[in-house]
Amino acid sequence: MQKHPHHDHSIEQQIKRLLFTVLPVAGCLIVVLIVMMLSINSQYTSVLQNANTAADFNQEFKTMLDSGMYNHVIAPRSTTSLDTLPMDVLDDAADVLRRLENTTTLRDNRWRIRSMLDMCENLRHYMVEIALEESYDQRMELLERNIRGETGLTNLIETYMHDFIDDEVREMARLQKWISNQVLALILIVAAVVVVLAVVMVLRAVRVTKRITGPISALSRKAQQFGEGDFSSVPVDTHITELKTLDSGFDEMARRVDALMAKQIEDQKSLHRAELELLQAQINPHFLYNTLDSIAILAESQREEDVVNMVTSLSTFFRNSLNKGEDIISLEAERTQVASYLEIQQIRYSDILQYEIDIPEELMDCQVPKLILQPLVENALYHGIKNRRGMGKITVTGEAIGSDMLLKVIDNGAGMDEEQVKELQAGIYEDKHTGLGLVNVHKRIRLYCGEPYGLMFESQPGRGSTVSIRLPQSRTLGKENETA
Repeated sequence: MQKHPHHDHSIEQQIKRLLFTVLPVAGCLIVVLIVMMLSINSQYTSVLQNANTAADFNQEFKTMLDSGMYNHVIAPRSTTSLDTLPMDVLDDAADVLRRLENTTTLRDNRWRIRSMLDMCENLRHYMVEIALEESYDQRMELLERNIRGETGLTNLIETYMHDFIDDEVREMARLQKWISNQVLALILIVAAVVVVLAVVMVLRAVRVTKRITGPISALSRKAQQFGEGDFSSVPVDTHITELKTLDSGFDEMARRVDALMAKQIEDQKSLHRAELELLQAQINPHFLYNTLDSIAILAESQREEDVVNMVTSLSTFFRNSLNKGEDIISLEAERTQVASYLEIQQIRYSDILQYEIDIPEELMDCQVPKLILQPLVENALYHGIKNRRGMGKITVTGEAIGSDMLLKVIDNGAGMDEEQVKELQAGIYEDKHTGLGLVNVHKRIRLYCGEPYGLMFESQPGRGSTVSIRLPQSRTLGKENETA
């Protein structure tokens, strides 16, 4: 079955939908309650008004009609006797009875009203009959018998009206009990509806809240991943417009930051390559000039064997320096290069320099950054061996330490005091230019091998110095670098 696609909504729209789910139901409930209360109030008011009207009628009708007819009977006869009859009292009573007939809801009371209206018509007939009677005694007899006596109609109407009032009062009591039951039922219904609405609203609110807080939590985790340098998170699943915009902004920001970091890393690599090339450009001409001068002097002195050895070592040195432009070479190639350099320098400074290289064969295939030993050996020669008297010695060693290896350049030259060693160590970490080419070596080791690796210095005045290089035993350092 095909699912309908979800449409994106803003947070404001989600809240409005939540309100529009509850408000119509609450509005309908309020309207029903108002209509029911108005209906109940109308019925109760009608019955109460009927009882009050009937009570007022009963208090006045008999008294006024009986009094009016008695005054009429005792008055002298004239041609206008019919005009002096209290017909207005009878007319008012008929109007009241008709109103009661229209408003009462009880069948017996409607029958009583119709009966009383018939009695009013009979009263009208008897009143005319009395008005036309000449005899006083006869008029009094008709008055007592037909109108105000025990068998008179006013007495009977009063009795009927009492019964009418009693029924209306009982109807009021019944309505009051019914109203109480209705109010109780309404309270229960309202309570149930309120509970249902509250549950619906809570469930709806929880759903809306999850739609909002879930993606926000996902965005928070994504931001944390971005802060940790992980830019590979997937888009957040949300249909909230604002959150989708934030997520898109996060992804775009991550893409740009990732690109900038990659560019920065590449720029750093290019910079270090340039520094390496600059270092080589600074070393090679100076070293080449001195070596060529030495070869010339040896040739003039007819030391052909030394000339051959020096030219061979110089060729090997430059061949390894170029190394097809690669920054990463094997430890064996680095050893060959530093050996060529020491061979040349030993021929030049045969009276003050001896050297020894002791690196285990099992480390020879490890990959190392190019040109890390030669600057250290050159530093040991010019700032250690040449500043002491007598024969000096430079020893290059290597050993495996766990998964790492430790290369050392040891000299028995002039050495340094503790303060100089601290300054030299701090210089390579703070990127200060020491003038010894050591910062470049340390930075390139950190670039290719990481934070724990680099240079360490030990020295004592008059006893020489030791420069240690800590490196990983990696056979794939160059390939890892290319992959990165």
